[in-house]
Amino acid sequence: MEFSETVRRRRMVRNYLPDPVPADVLDRVLDRARRAPSAGFTQAQSFVAVTGADRRAEIARLAHEDEYVAAGFDPWLSLAPVHVIICTSEAAYRARYSEPDKAGAADAQDWPVPYWYVDAGASLMLLLLAAVDEGLAAGFAGSHSLAGIQELLGIPPEVMPIGLVTLGYPAPDRRSGSLARGWKPIEGVVHRERW
Repeated sequence: MEFSETVRRRRMVRNYLPDPVPADVLDRVLDRARRAPSAGFTQAQSFVAVTGADRRAEIARLAHEDEYVAAGFDPWLSLAPVHVIICTSEAAYRARYSEPDKAGAADAQDWPVPYWYVDAGASLMLLLLAAVDEGLAAGFAGSHSLAGIQELLGIPPEVMPIGLVTLGYPAPDRRSGSLARGWKPIEGVVHRERW
């Protein structure tokens, strides 16, 4: 699939068929996601892939899926055959920027932007695009209980989950009402030479 087509097809899907995602397909998606850029080539993004139904159900409970269902939506978290929890580590960035090849970058310890989140976002986007490229659907969910998910999955304290991505083959779903707004015109988001 051409890249422009992959970008056009990418959307947040919130209903899935029960068909499992083959292990080799999941491995390719995760391999692409890990190739995101990272400040200082820190590579501190990590992923926890969960395919077991009981554990996915517990994640859905911790992510308050019941509230989503009460609002009239499908129980998309528990139905998705795969959950990928995207994680990052601020500690890894601070350690990386203390290494000799980053000497003189001590000011970076007072970063005005937490690049560990920026880089996790880059990994997230690559994961979403890789899913489309593999014929899968994906949806991102922030979570109301990231600490609970961290404990459930045994994620070390220095590693922060930022949210989860559901993966699977798409089933008909209720599209977000926000889509009716359409994309902002390019003139409203792109400024040339200065604002």
